[in-house]
Amino acid sequence: MRLLEIDVWLEVGREGRTFSYGDSKQLGIDLGDIVLVGLRGRRMHGLVVGKRVRQLNSEAEQLSLKKKNFSLTDIESIVQKAAVEPEWREWVEASANKCHTGLFRMLKAALPPGWLGSRNLKSSEQKKYWWISLITPHDIDTELSFKQQKVVNFLQSRGGGSWQKDFVIEGISLSVLKSCLARGVVSREKRNFLISRQSTAIKPFLDKANQESPRHLTDEQKIAMEAFFEQPPGSTFLLWGVTGSGKTEVYLQIVAKELSEGRHCLILAPEIGLIPQLVDRLVKRFGPRVLEYHSGCTQNERVKAWREALTTSQALVVVGTRSAVFLPLTPLGLIVLDEEHDSSYKQESPMPCYHARDLAVDRAQRVGAKVLLGSATPSLATWKDLSPRGPISFKRLTRRIANKPLPLVHVVDMRQELAYGNRRLISKPLMDRLSALPALGEQAVILVPRRGYSTFLSCRSCGEVVQCPNCDVSLTVHQGRQGSQWLRCHWCDHRANIGFNCNQCGSKAFKPFGAGTQRVLEHLATELKELKLLRFDRDSTGGRDGHRRLLEKFAAGKADVLVGTQMLAKGMDIPSVTLAVVLAADGLLHRPDLFAGEQSLQLFMQLAGRAGRGEKKGKVFVQTYSPEHPVIKHLVDGCYESFLKKEAKLRSEAGLVPYSRACLLRVSGETASVTATSATALAEYLKPFCKSNGWTIVGPAPAMVERVAGKSRWQLLLHGPQSSPLPIPSGGQLWSCLSKGVNLSIDPDPINL
Repeated sequence: MRLLEIDVWLEVGREGRTFSYGDSKQLGIDLGDIVLVGLRGRRMHGLVVGKRVRQLNSEAEQLSLKKKNFSLTDIESIVQKAAVEPEWREWVEASANKCHTGLFRMLKAALPPGWLGSRNLKSSEQKKYWWISLITPHDIDTELSFKQQKVVNFLQSRGGGSWQKDFVIEGISLSVLKSCLARGVVSREKRNFLISRQSTAIKPFLDKANQESPRHLTDEQKIAMEAFFEQPPGSTFLLWGVTGSGKTEVYLQIVAKELSEGRHCLILAPEIGLIPQLVDRLVKRFGPRVLEYHSGCTQNERVKAWREALTTSQALVVVGTRSAVFLPLTPLGLIVLDEEHDSSYKQESPMPCYHARDLAVDRAQRVGAKVLLGSATPSLATWKDLSPRGPISFKRLTRRIANKPLPLVHVVDMRQELAYGNRRLISKPLMDRLSALPALGEQAVILVPRRGYSTFLSCRSCGEVVQCPNCDVSLTVHQGRQGSQWLRCHWCDHRANIGFNCNQCGSKAFKPFGAGTQRVLEHLATELKELKLLRFDRDSTGGRDGHRRLLEKFAAGKADVLVGTQMLAKGMDIPSVTLAVVLAADGLLHRPDLFAGEQSLQLFMQLAGRAGRGEKKGKVFVQTYSPEHPVIKHLVDGCYESFLKKEAKLRSEAGLVPYSRACLLRVSGETASVTATSATALAEYLKPFCKSNGWTIVGPAPAMVERVAGKSRWQLLLHGPQSSPLPIPSGGQLWSCLSKGVNLSIDPDPINL
């Protein structure tokens, strides 16, 4: 007698556990399959990690099993065949070790949501839909009825093809479609419904005949492309180009070459807000070979994209945020990280805490792909590794397309505005420039560091600031369309009504302080009534296609001014935008953060790049109380590399990142005392490891925001030599130092300290 035992890794405990199952249904299960099983009354998805045949040779063995009532629960079904291939799993396991997390947790982060674990077990069967294609007119030799001609006209308006469900929406019955099929007017096939976010304007480009041709390259672009193609497999290359210099066109032409040679391409963007315009440009060039993969997609859309990556026979272009770096594209030829300097490429919470750039470089070296980093303001960590100092080759694009000038920067000293008696949010010079926009047919973008109406609400009698009951931060004032106001925490999303009396002194004299996007919008609407305004932040871009809808509305001229948070500084290419504004630079310049200067200059220069991309020259207004700040000076002179050289000297002399390494251990628990005790125990346990490897421990100490969502937070900062391994033992020893109910997160090479 032969007994087939299949080991399935399930989400049980912190790092998962393996359980044995049977396959009496003969599903044909193999290693790497994702399967649906039952465990103690729960249905779960798990990964097949082992498969063996147990030979029961003697009757005694068989009888013994019968007496023990031994039987294996059967696997219910296969969710996905060959979801985890050996080479891909080897890379993920190596990445897990570098992030000091378990393989199961890393796999769960890498795979589409719902494939591992017990949550959201929705049906993930891949559905196909009918696609109707128009047969070319010269093949049609019969006269069409009015309704059949309507089908032809509709398909021609859609570029020659459309989903069957769209005909129903258009009022065309299925019987008419069938008559067209019978007469050979159209053809029908089932396809995976993968591209669902494209705007109506680019749907015709899904047909190959309508796709865009490559644009003419400048000499600098040609030189950069040639230099990239000369790089060996596994290498990393930086395209360092000023805003508006045509970096995206270089990406597209490199992608075209990779696709022509049958290799997949992965294009990463730091935030979802950058995806719509990037996808639209790629679809116009490459049609239905373009897929999206990011948290803005539904669970089923991500599963479909992953399956397409596993099973496709043609080379694909996948656009996504940092999680897309895990997609199983084989053979993989190119990974592009647009805006490579952006901190959003770093996953901070929950574990695993990885940086998409590091994973991309490691993966490319393993499979022989190339990594292309793109930025107008590369990070100091990348800059220090440029050749000849380091392994990263690079080329610069120093001029904008058509030699358009970079925008001039005008610094408004708000101290002088105050001296002149102007206490408003917006200075007099800026007010004059904004009021001229409609007459000139121009548009502006205004950067506000915070979303919401006001930064905080304070009692004017005693000075008490209204705090979140769950976190050590103030609540932000938000305002609805009808003028109603409420309070919201941007850390835990706690919401509350504005009370009538101060909890400390009973006064009714509340006043909102600071200015968020909502308040700036209200102020502009009051002061400049002729302006049409739009808000672009996380609150206004929610829901499906929120970013695309707002940007399309602004690009169509439905508003003169777009007011938003940091997301509007990236990727926007609208020719009629001639004015970019930093409304309150000081809040970003003076953050207690090692990277504050670098990140502020990157953001300001990116924002400046939104202006003057069309025929008219651009201008930048920066309102600040610190016009002599080095960041402001380098924004005015445009010498970003000069800033990097000074920053590098300061950090290298002080032994700071990236001329050293750091690791942040975050500890959280129900009470401050238990959390502090666990953090202290961790520090004591790590001291000998740090000492023997030349590392130091800073802390333990409370986190900058000590309480979030009702939990106390403490942290330890490990600091050591550049390129040295982290002095952290492998396995689960660190967790044995923690009290019950205390959580630990390990963040190698953190960006936010």
